[in-house]
Amino acid sequence: MRGHGAPQSPWDAFQQHDVDRWGPVILDRDEQVRWSQAIFLGGLTYMWRRAHAIRELVYSTLDLAPGHRVLVVGEVIEGCGFADDLRERVGPDGEVRVVELVDEARSAYFEGRVGRGGQLATWRWDYTADIPDGTFDAVAVLQGVQHTDDWTETATEFARILRPGRPVVLAEIAFGPRFAERTRADVHLDYLVEKVFDRMGFHHSEMPYYSADMLHTAIDGVLVGTDDFEWRGIELFWGRSPTG
Repeated sequence: MRGHGAPQSPWDAFQQHDVDRWGPVILDRDEQVRWSQAIFLGGLTYMWRRAHAIRELVYSTLDLAPGHRVLVVGEVIEGCGFADDLRERVGPDGEVRVVELVDEARSAYFEGRVGRGGQLATWRWDYTADIPDGTFDAVAVLQGVQHTDDWTETATEFARILRPGRPVVLAEIAFGPRFAERTRADVHLDYLVEKVFDRMGFHHSEMPYYSADMLHTAIDGVLVGTDDFEWRGIELFWGRSPTG
C-alpha cells in the first residue's frame, strides 16, 4: 500500500480493498512470516507421495532383496513413505536404518549456519563414523543431498560401509538454476515464489545445491558406474561401491 511505483516486496502490494476483505492481520509481518513458512514447509510429503514413477526408479536402482540392509539419510523419511516402502522390500529379516535430517536442516537454515564449502545449511556428516566396513547392501539419500558440506568425503564413507559393488542413490527435489529459470518464465509463479521467500528468512537462491556436474566431479573417483537423471525438478544421481 505504498502508492506510486513498484512495490519493494510482494507483501507491499496489498490494497485497501484487500484489507477491507481479510482484515489488517494481513499487514502483520509476524503473520506473514508464519504463513510463508507454513506454506513452504510440509511440501516434501505432498510432492514425494505423488512422484510414483521416480520413487519406483529409486527403489529399483537400490537393487534390494529380502534380508538386505539399507541406510537411508534424508528429510521426512517416514512421512514421505520411504521407510515403509523399503521395509516392504527387505522384509522382516532385513534392516532399514534411518538418519532423519529435517530438524537439523531447518535449524541450520533459520540460524544461518554455513558449512565448510561455504553453502548455507550444510554440515559435516558423521552419521557413518561408527559403522563397520561392508555393513550395508545399499545407501539412499532421499531429500538431503544438499545438506552435506563435502560430497567426496561423504561418498567415501558410503563406499566404505557398503559391500563391494552395491549402490548409492541420491534423490532430491532441488532448488537450483532450473528452478529459478522455470519460475521466472511465468509471472504468476515468479510472484508466488518471491512472496513466500520474501518472509522465509532466506531466499531460494541462497539454498545449498549440488548439480549433477558437481556430484560427478566430487564422486566419480569414489563410486563407479555413476549416472544422473532429472524429471520435473527431481534430480537423481547414482553409483556403486568399487568391487576391487
